[in-house]
Amino acid sequence: MDTFEKQQRVDSIRGIVKARWINIAIIIALGFVLRTKYYGNWATGFEYLKMVILGLFAFGYNAIYWLYIRRPIEKISDKGLTLVTLFQVAVDQILYTLVFYYSGTIESVAFVLYFITILIASSLYKTRGVILTGLFAAFLHDGIILAEYYKLIPHISAYPGTMWFGNIFVTRGRMTGPVFYLAVAVVFSIVLSALFREKIIMLRKQRDELEQKSKILDSKTQELSKTKDYLHEALTKSDAARVEVEKTKGELEKANLELKAKLNELEKYGRVTTGRELKMIELKDKIKTLEKRIEELEKNRI
Repeated sequence: MDTFEKQQRVDSIRGIVKARWINIAIIIALGFVLRTKYYGNWATGFEYLKMVILGLFAFGYNAIYWLYIRRPIEKISDKGLTLVTLFQVAVDQILYTLVFYYSGTIESVAFVLYFITILIASSLYKTRGVILTGLFAAFLHDGIILAEYYKLIPHISAYPGTMWFGNIFVTRGRMTGPVFYLAVAVVFSIVLSALFREKIIMLRKQRDELEQKSKILDSKTQELSKTKDYLHEALTKSDAARVEVEKTKGELEKANLELKAKLNELEKYGRVTTGRELKMIELKDKIKTLEKRIEELEKNRI
């Protein structure tokens, strides 16, 4: 069970629990009203006590459901949620049957409250679960009527002087009529449940598509982020290189000026050195000339 399905089921049960509290209060109140003297039949203290016990039991297990589904979704196990889902219908049907019996309304149209359980089943279960819910409701309703008819349990009437009880033909009608209406409710709920499931499947498909697109967008976003980081790094390196180039350019210009200055000094030194060498050559020639002249003069003197 994925998180989406689990959250959807928890939300459904939360709504069912809230509605059940109101429903239980109404049913218990109706049971007390039907057993008052206004309807000509005061109930005994024990009968009132039984209705109070049933009411407390109903509010109690409903409170357990509520406390369980209020926990964080990650702490709700699949098995626990499945059990809570299964108990949403069967326990209600048993409770309704007991209330109908002890309030004497099993012989009335109160069986329509079973429709609530069938609608709950349509929101939680698939087709098989809805059908089983309808069959269980028919079994409980007709089982109580048969048990009363064959005197397996005492007959309790909401109104004194009920004439139909004990008549086989009326009893059959009381049994077959509700079963027919329950069957209609089951068919209606199955169709309604199928529509809901189709919408859920469509929503899941859309969710999966959105998740896939979200993953693609995340991947593209990560790629763009990496590209942005790469470009930022490249620009940073480029700025650093540009600064280094400017620095190197400045150093080269400075070195060029220094070289020019040294060249100028060398040129001056070269000019000075070259003139001195020429003078020395000229002096050497003069010295040689003078030496020859002296030699000639000495020869002539001899």
